[in-house]
Amino acid sequence: MHEDDIYRTSTQYRVWSYTPSGLESLRSTTNAHAAEKVRAAIKRTRISQGIQNGGENNSATDRKTDDDNVKCLTVEEELKIVRWGCGKIMEIGEIMEPPIPIEIRATATQYLQRFYLTYSPMDYHPRQIMTSALFLATKSDHFYIPLSHFISKLPNTGEDDVKAPEFTLMQGLRFTLDVRHPFKGLEGGVMEMLALVQEGMLKNLGAEPKRRIGKAADKAFSTLKGPVQMTDSYFLYTPGQIWLAALMIADKELATTYLDLKFRALDSSEADTLRKKLLPILTSCSTLLLSYKSQDDDPTERKEMKRIGRKLHLCQNPERLNIVEMNRSQKRDSDDPDPEKAEKKRRKMEGKNLKNDGDVFGGALKDVER
Repeated sequence: MHEDDIYRTSTQYRVWSYTPSGLESLRSTTNAHAAEKVRAAIKRTRISQGIQNGGENNSATDRKTDDDNVKCLTVEEELKIVRWGCGKIMEIGEIMEPPIPIEIRATATQYLQRFYLTYSPMDYHPRQIMTSALFLATKSDHFYIPLSHFISKLPNTGEDDVKAPEFTLMQGLRFTLDVRHPFKGLEGGVMEMLALVQEGMLKNLGAEPKRRIGKAADKAFSTLKGPVQMTDSYFLYTPGQIWLAALMIADKELATTYLDLKFRALDSSEADTLRKKLLPILTSCSTLLLSYKSQDDDPTERKEMKRIGRKLHLCQNPERLNIVEMNRSQKRDSDDPDPEKAEKKRRKMEGKNLKNDGDVFGGALKDVER
């Protein structure tokens, strides 16, 4: 079986791969749906608290106008706050003792990005989800950390803060935990290039080809740890395309020489077809990765993030601010002494959640040829 055929059987390809226009459309739909829910939730909260735009004498029309004018996040602002959460996941993983491996932190960042294709930061702030995403990644990638040790490194964080969002996170992930990364592909490519140099097949790389390959590998690895984790690369490209694009950024001549050698192993017509298809994809991926600007290194971006944070504070869904208390409330309902009453209440809440959030498992499964 061809390697591409194996990748196409993965949930990363079948569930989480998009075209740029498809990804943009999905985010726009999620944003519009969340904005509608937020306005309705704010209205319900104001009514329940007896707050009607500052007084009881305001007309119903004024109240409706006030509710409708809640300034919600745009798609671009949501994306920036999600990227902020991805950066925090990287930082948290680094301060653990021992540090959580980069592949597992990368899994967690993808969990966060996937989650926010179904939900909006206006539904759940990334602060509520990111620690749960990182701890879930340690479990799914078999890197055992006791929860007590995990939270000991996080200020003002209890076990419930990590556990409570987990089921909601799993719903947003459609219960698909597999993430295919480009790290091993880069390692394998570097090993192959060193072997080709040793055999005299990879030439014209200067006086110290092995050193050049090592330097390019280090730079490409930095790209995989940074821009790759903070952009849409996993949604738009395969792991193989991503690491090759990172290598092109690090040393374009080396990457081109390596690819030319691989193309020569094919017959001419197949090589020409593959070359015309692959090189524009790698160029597109490289452009995406080079467009990334770190929020920490750019003063303008830091200022922008503060503005978005203040805006999010005003348009956060008030009914989902305390996910820990929501989880406890659901448990209390499940412990209702009247089983029939509890079951009716549970079904009512499930129906309401499905109506509000849509099908958490996604659309119908497509038939897969075997």
